[in-house]
Amino acid sequence: MTTVVDHLGAAQWDTWYREGRAIDRLLTDAEVDRFPQHVNPSAGSSVLDVGCGIGGFSRQLFRWGYDVLGLDFSPTAIQTARRQGTQGRLRYGVHDFDADAIPAQLQPGSLDLIVCRNVLPFIDHQRFMGDAHRWLRPGGQLYVLVRVWPERGGEPNEKPWQRGFTDEQVQDLQNGWAEQERWWLGRHAALFLSGARHRDL
Repeated sequence: MTTVVDHLGAAQWDTWYREGRAIDRLLTDAEVDRFPQHVNPSAGSSVLDVGCGIGGFSRQLFRWGYDVLGLDFSPTAIQTARRQGTQGRLRYGVHDFDADAIPAQLQPGSLDLIVCRNVLPFIDHQRFMGDAHRWLRPGGQLYVLVRVWPERGGEPNEKPWQRGFTDEQVQDLQNGWAEQERWWLGRHAALFLSGARHRDL
């Protein structure tokens, strides 16, 4: 599976967030209803929300009782998220998963759940999937939500923030995980992955 070559910088995302156009990470009732039915971690579990945007799903995870760290490389998004409120079990930070060193708090075996909603097509997802293997505790889960297009480059040119994967690419994401669950949310595929077979990726 090829990685993303056309990298969209933080400044571009800052502009979209200020204009209210980068909206693909908004929650739907269907996702909120189905997510708790498939997640293993219990209240108090440590959760990383990758590319958290303005923090909508981070706040929902917090309401479910998780300890949440939301990271995004857009300072504008993180500022907006923080204005909605933070506390000990809900934190946000600016981080570029491609360019920055791995944060100290993301140690091997330190997380019960990693959430990655509409983010993988914008980062080096092969590297990230290997990192996710290492960061999860035994029994931990990776939740991926990704828009599915019938062919590569299928997203509309006027909406580059709607970048997605083909069904084949989504299938490739499941390689290397012993337990896999997949369901559909409109045009999005939702994956729960756990039980990595190869911890040394």
